[in-house]
Amino acid sequence: MRKDAGSAAGGVGACADEPASAGTTRPTTSARHATRFVNIRVLMRSVAQGFSPAGRRCVYNLLQLARYMINRRTLFVVCYGASGAAALVYQVVWVRLLTLAFGHTVASSSIVLGAFMCGLALGAWRAGRATLPPSHALAVYAALELLIGAVALALPTVLSAFEPLAAWAYADGTLPARFLFVRAAICFILLGIPAAAMGATFPVAVAWVVGRADEGTRTHTRAMAEAGVLYAANTTGAAAGALAAGFWLVPSYGIRASTVIAVGLNVLAASGALWLRSSEKRSADGSEKRFRDPFSGRSRENGSRNRFAAPQPAMASVAAAISGCAALVFEVAWTRLIATIIGPTTYAFALMAASFIVGIAIGSALGVRVARATAQRALWLSATLVVAAGATLAAAWFTALEVPLIVARYVNEADGFGSLLLREATVVGLLVTAASITFGATFTLALAVSSPGLDSAARDTSIVYAANTIGAVLGSLAAGFVLLPRFGLASTFLNTSRILLVAGAGFAAFAMYRRTRRGPDAAFTALAGAVLFAATFALPQWDRTLLASGMYKYARHIDPEDLTANIRAGRLEYYKEGTAGTVSVRVLGGTRSLAIDGKVDASNGGDMLTQRLLGLLPTLVHPNPQDALVIGLGSGVTADAVMASGTVRHMDVVEISPEVVDAAALFERENRRVLGARGVRLLIGDGRTHLQLTTRQYDVIVSEPSNPWMAGVAALFTREFFEAVRRRLTPDGVFCQWAHTYEIDAGDLRSIVRTFASVFPHGTLWLVGDGDILLIGTQSPGIDRQLASVAERVQKGSVGALLAESGVPRQSAPFFLLSLYAGGAGELTSYGESAAIQTDDRMDLEFTAARAMYAPPDGNAPALRAL
Repeated sequence: MRKDAGSAAGGVGACADEPASAGTTRPTTSARHATRFVNIRVLMRSVAQGFSPAGRRCVYNLLQLARYMINRRTLFVVCYGASGAAALVYQVVWVRLLTLAFGHTVASSSIVLGAFMCGLALGAWRAGRATLPPSHALAVYAALELLIGAVALALPTVLSAFEPLAAWAYADGTLPARFLFVRAAICFILLGIPAAAMGATFPVAVAWVVGRADEGTRTHTRAMAEAGVLYAANTTGAAAGALAAGFWLVPSYGIRASTVIAVGLNVLAASGALWLRSSEKRSADGSEKRFRDPFSGRSRENGSRNRFAAPQPAMASVAAAISGCAALVFEVAWTRLIATIIGPTTYAFALMAASFIVGIAIGSALGVRVARATAQRALWLSATLVVAAGATLAAAWFTALEVPLIVARYVNEADGFGSLLLREATVVGLLVTAASITFGATFTLALAVSSPGLDSAARDTSIVYAANTIGAVLGSLAAGFVLLPRFGLASTFLNTSRILLVAGAGFAAFAMYRRTRRGPDAAFTALAGAVLFAATFALPQWDRTLLASGMYKYARHIDPEDLTANIRAGRLEYYKEGTAGTVSVRVLGGTRSLAIDGKVDASNGGDMLTQRLLGLLPTLVHPNPQDALVIGLGSGVTADAVMASGTVRHMDVVEISPEVVDAAALFERENRRVLGARGVRLLIGDGRTHLQLTTRQYDVIVSEPSNPWMAGVAALFTREFFEAVRRRLTPDGVFCQWAHTYEIDAGDLRSIVRTFASVFPHGTLWLVGDGDILLIGTQSPGIDRQLASVAERVQKGSVGALLAESGVPRQSAPFFLLSLYAGGAGELTSYGESAAIQTDDRMDLEFTAARAMYAPPDGNAPALRAL
């Protein structure tokens, strides 16, 4: 043994100056293991030598050793997993980039996802139809990975070039259909090439892996199992990419740096493929044995005698399409349900997406094992659809009926954000992962069922892949535009699961009949499916009061003994599950409150003064406001306050959620039916997009977003947003931005103030009570002169009456308003001097604000009063 090890070290891993002799044989397994430790020392010595000629030979010999120690197929699977991780990082980054450009609406998100998925389907279908020799597959694969990385680097620049076209299509919000079409076209142009390249990598990878197998062990079923292994590896990488992007890359490094890291993964995958190709050329003389197919062991397959094992490409493609459609419907529905229960933070969305993809990765690996172990693949494929329906219904109903109470207890006991997130992630992750496992198994089983022959393996896998992806596109669009807004969450889960039950039972009956040619067997299978279908009508109704309670935020303020009673307290007057959020209106103790995903955003109680001052202050500071813009309708009270001066002739109100508009009707006494007033125009869309694309100039702009810890809201606190506001102001225009002092870290609040002051250096800060901040920005200095005229302007219109309704007497109104002034340009500069500036690329506030929500009070209001 010592002699063998020495020979191996000399032939492969030694650091001798002379190469091994031509007669050196390939080292045995034991010899290779023995030389592993020798080469670790060799590598360390070569690094210390600065990669001298001897050191370079050591590294080369080490790589040669790795060729023997690591199966080439395994190395390629690892590379394909890295490609999957890069793809999910890109998806997260591109959704953020494109929604910043075209609106943080469900329409925009659905279009981006649809364009991405269509590109995947097109690339897979086209690559599958191409005749590609296995010897060329690695080079093509490497080229595709490099193409993806190159386009990803160029995409932000190309996106900015389309802004004039988007502005033309937007037409000041008057042509929503044209804007929708142009947005879709731009997304398909931008994402079509990289997504198609991503989709093409799958059949190309399958062509190489299948072509590498030993001739004696190559069968179509084993080839499809190999494709399943690749899909499982890619999906596992995608799960890692989703977790990394949501919890580490984007929060810590921003969009641009995350893109560069993803490009590095593409380069790594391409380099691995090219290295494998070069090593294949060196071993082309046949001295190196090809790896054996891992599926070459015993199999129960007997295609000539078992009709279950006979390929059924049509069934496989239809099942894959139905599975893909249902998976995306469920993913959208899970996103909304989880956001309602644990809060609509970016962490919640990242957790849900990662859990869903982890489940698919686990399921795809299990599907490969089932495909290897059984010949009854068509029956197993049918069963996965049925199990997917049952698992999703069980998980969704448990989540809706029980998890809000569990989360409420967690929040009540929480001592910080980290421990709370971990506990929530455990519960939500287990439920979502368990519900999504069968979707991964469905795909890999569909691959095993699909192919009628080995030569067509790449083509058949591409067809199944394309069918699954097209189904996903349809599911995403159906969920975003039809199912959720029209039927709600419970019906979306229920009816989609019923479709899966019908499809699974139908496929099972067909498979049974094809095997036995006996009608009773198929009829019994169909009857079993009908019984399961009927059982879905016995599911209990969801408790809307529980879902709208917002216990993820308010439970920590409630006594543990009164927790359950407080969750269901009050009367629910309105409840609607929309794609942008779940909107509810509750009456409790005589106060009517409007909440989005359980978080109260407006009421006719204690925050009426703040809502009215948001509209009154900027119109009082401006000498003669004629045109105004309000971003965010809420209860409609702020929009009514803007009109109170009597000088505003035109006002645009931009609201992202149609459900909020419906709920605002319950506040008609407070908002005086402002949406029906002359000169008021309501636009359903994203306020930031309107600012970026409209050509209209405004005298007054008011931004009253929700708290920045809610996903998407932090985009209304960045430098780019404030710059868009400034471009839309007239020369003497006034801008008013709301912020808050409660449940926010001092560093975050200083960052908001510094970002605002970087664009509006002549701004002022007003403090309403101890919780609300109004930042007033102007185009030029001279606000002191405008403040001197506030006393006169208070007497105009219905300003005095609105202030009186809020508890401010008419005679003391001017003094009261000026007493809210907390600082000017100098104070803003000194307060935010050391803080970071929020940008679209590094939107730290979206993540840090969520963490600070559960932190102890930070004393922000006293610090502001001390200015």
